[in-house]
Amino acid sequence: MAEDKMIYQVAKGELIPIKEPKFNRGDSYVIDLGKTIWIWIGKGSQVDEKFIAARSAQELDMKRRGIPKVDSVFEGEEEPELLRALGPDFKVVEGDTPSMLIHVDTRFKPQFRMIRVQQVGDDIEYEKVKFSRDSLDSNDVFVVAGLMDKEAMMIYTWIGNKARPKEKFFGAIKSDLIDKEFREAPQTITLNEGEETGGFNFVFKAYKDFMNK
Repeated sequence: MAEDKMIYQVAKGELIPIKEPKFNRGDSYVIDLGKTIWIWIGKGSQVDEKFIAARSAQELDMKRRGIPKVDSVFEGEEEPELLRALGPDFKVVEGDTPSMLIHVDTRFKPQFRMIRVQQVGDDIEYEKVKFSRDSLDSNDVFVVAGLMDKEAMMIYTWIGNKARPKEKFFGAIKSDLIDKEFREAPQTITLNEGEETGGFNFVFKAYKDFMNK
């Protein structure tokens, strides 16, 4: 593995650099290849670990002004690019770092919210919609919030290509209100339609995993 590639394991709510590409089946990892940042999800990884990996990858991406591509991959579905970067020593073993969601903060109640911000006449209406990418509509603005753990909160303001200025304005306000309600949450992220990041897409997969638990 080249020296300019970094591998991080999600442990206790943080990214811990590791040297060898030896991944636990019960954990999540972030692999920074420079132009691409991969989120690797083990089959036994907990939902909060997945969120932390996605959030951390997004933060790495933002530090470099969105230049890298952020993508996610599940155990057993690794892309050739990732396998080449990890090298012949890459292997997956049985193991699991204790999840914060289960072992640390069991009092936190996971929440997912998806709110449509729509202008009707001169008024703005807020409508709670099904938490799914299928709910997105180019005509409106949506606030997508995945609140899994004090260390794994993601709030996005998604702006449709045909959204009106007033919808954009009140969508940002709604995101800020949710952000203030959950004081530990990171700064909200605004995305235009067609510019969705790996972290944004991952929220919906994490929701499905949570509902299927």
